[in-house]
Amino acid sequence: MRLKYLFGEFELNPATRELVRNGSPVALRARSLECLIYLIEHRDRAVGRDELISAVWGRVDVGDTVVAQTLLRARKALDDTGNQQGMIRTLPRFGYRWVAPVQEVPLAPDEVPPTLEVEAEADTGDPRHVDEAVPRIDVAAPTRSTTDTRRRWPRGWSAFAVLLVAIGLGAFLYLRSKDTHAPAMADDLVLVMPMTVVPIDSENAWVRLGAMDYMAERLRSSGINVLPSEQALRTAAAIEGDAPDVDRRKLLALSGARWIAQPEALRERDGWRVRLQVIEGGKARSLEARGDTALAATAAAADAWLRQLGRRDGAAPPPTRLAERLHRIDADILAGRLTEARRVVRSLPPAERSDPRFLLREAKLEFRAANLDAAATLYQQVLDKVTAADPDTKIGALIGLGTAFRAQDQLNAADQRFTQALEALESLPTDRVDARMFGVAYQGRGIVRVQRGEIDAGIRDMGQARVWLQRSGDRITLGVIGHNLGKAEAIRGDYLQALLEFDRSIETFERFRVHDYLANSLYEKAELQLALARPAEAWETIRRADAFLPKLESDALACEVLSTKARVLLALGRLREAGDALAAIAARGVQDTDPRRLELSLRLHLARGEVAQAGRLAARGPVIGDASRGLLLAAVQAALRAGDVPLAEKWIAGVAQGEGTGDRDFALALARALVLHAGGDRAGALAQAERAAALVGRRASPDIEIQAGVVQVMLLLDLERATAASAIVGELEKYAESDYRVAWVMPKLYQALGDPRAAASARVRAMALAGERDSAVAPLL
Repeated sequence: MRLKYLFGEFELNPATRELVRNGSPVALRARSLECLIYLIEHRDRAVGRDELISAVWGRVDVGDTVVAQTLLRARKALDDTGNQQGMIRTLPRFGYRWVAPVQEVPLAPDEVPPTLEVEAEADTGDPRHVDEAVPRIDVAAPTRSTTDTRRRWPRGWSAFAVLLVAIGLGAFLYLRSKDTHAPAMADDLVLVMPMTVVPIDSENAWVRLGAMDYMAERLRSSGINVLPSEQALRTAAAIEGDAPDVDRRKLLALSGARWIAQPEALRERDGWRVRLQVIEGGKARSLEARGDTALAATAAAADAWLRQLGRRDGAAPPPTRLAERLHRIDADILAGRLTEARRVVRSLPPAERSDPRFLLREAKLEFRAANLDAAATLYQQVLDKVTAADPDTKIGALIGLGTAFRAQDQLNAADQRFTQALEALESLPTDRVDARMFGVAYQGRGIVRVQRGEIDAGIRDMGQARVWLQRSGDRITLGVIGHNLGKAEAIRGDYLQALLEFDRSIETFERFRVHDYLANSLYEKAELQLALARPAEAWETIRRADAFLPKLESDALACEVLSTKARVLLALGRLREAGDALAAIAARGVQDTDPRRLELSLRLHLARGEVAQAGRLAARGPVIGDASRGLLLAAVQAALRAGDVPLAEKWIAGVAQGEGTGDRDFALALARALVLHAGGDRAGALAQAERAAALVGRRASPDIEIQAGVVQVMLLLDLERATAASAIVGELEKYAESDYRVAWVMPKLYQALGDPRAAASARVRAMALAGERDSAVAPLL
């Protein structure tokens, strides 16, 4: 049951994020409001400063001044300043506590915001190697929508379905050994680099990554925090081509590790020899070890270094044949040789193949092949077979099953599995706490909760994920967390924080040269900048993503980048270049019936004045029940400019068959206003436009605000109500320097107000933003 809180003269509704005093809304910044909500929800106890920071900011690097100022704004809104502290009490050297009496009241149905519909595709599934492909969060937004919320695109266009296979390498089977959990300490971090193998051939190629992964496991089992093998591979790629003397400094700076372990394996006549060079600061030490097999020599080298550190008291078990087979499979998965990994799994003897550890790897392979039912069945078999002596495999299976359920939209079941994984992690002894896997599990559950429309709860979980991952030193997954938080913050209307989160993830992916992740975060940031009516800034961002197109393995991701590029160019009036981007999308096999390509094509034809071509494209529709706001408005405008009012009405009727969301209802109201105006019903058109404006909400993105405002202004001017129009333009004027639609309507208003000088000045500004568009024609919404 959702609740609102009553205290004194105030009413606080966490669901709608509104604070009301005696029936009047109280303006309060998002972070201050979040602090209030968290303190009230936990009013049964004192809340520590670090806990509050983690819950509200989702990170640990927030200074005392920021926290104090945030709470000061909250106190001012409540008239709780000075020495009163009648509501929020400061506990010196600890934190804060809510002390005022609070009455809990169940929310009425009309006080609960519409549910968000979200698609998030990501793989976070096996115990040590949890895929970190950046999840897509596509939202059919509620009334308080933030950006142009596209409904689900066809699978063939989904960048992230491909990212799961192309670049999702994460922390696969990170919990492989039953004693691999080490306390995460900033001064106790090792980066094990891929092993140099001499000579290397098809028989021992697996040693490069398999022995690296095994050495990491061996070190981790002795209480050392070791970065995941995914990050080792990314770090190795980031220094590729650098001189050896630069390598050491760059490795240390990129990884944040205290030690860099650089192993080399040499095949000899009677076995293997491993040379291990360990870099600490500016110094290096070397040691050698021999063994009958590559893993035996690797184990001996790792143990020799551990003894030097005083970390190995007794003899650890030697590697078994089964361990070698496991690491062969893991090496193939790390290297992306999925067919070979599948072949090895299927060639195992029946007894081994049914072992929970091998079942776990087989489940992973099925998931990456998009065989979700098979993957879920295998993950469940792992849970049925695994014993209490192997909690790590159980945790990996729970996370994997949660991920599979999430991909199948079984969100409640997914939430349950991630929660069970967290409970299993919490039950481990304190000396076996695995910070990274806590982070992975919290991230998985956070994404699920965002999918269910529980934005604040999802952000809190992802904030917890960030805290744990910072402890583990896993910088790449921290970048993924930042990306997800950016998406979630945009959904709840904290645009500044969303941009900051995207910038943090972009900086991380750029540093590690993770091109797919980087391109993904860049185009998402550009989409947000478009929603904020900042097309020039969006252009600078999407240009950076565009530069990576030749390096992207995923056609789907490339199409996402090109689509955003086309949208930005259209917003800037650079029509020829927008046409080139659309042609590039078509060249990658995206059909002209795809909703995103259809919308862009409609907008390009209309911007060029090609009304007949746009009308023919619109006549292919409507898209029944699954059109984005942008597509619906583009199709209706195309139909109306072609003089086909019935076609416009047909589009409206088709989209109206879809699920009711604030974003859809807003678009339908605006489209109806256009149709009524075309039919001569100016009063009815204005009523629909005002209804659309009422649906916008206080946290709407500037793009939505502009769409609603421009239509109202044009209708009011048509009704010769310039004074009323000027009030709306007063709210939009702040966008006139960057948004062509606002700049275009302003000279119309000044002319109607009888101010030709202001109209001429505004016309010059509009011309500067027009680009290749005909300024005599009304701009597209």
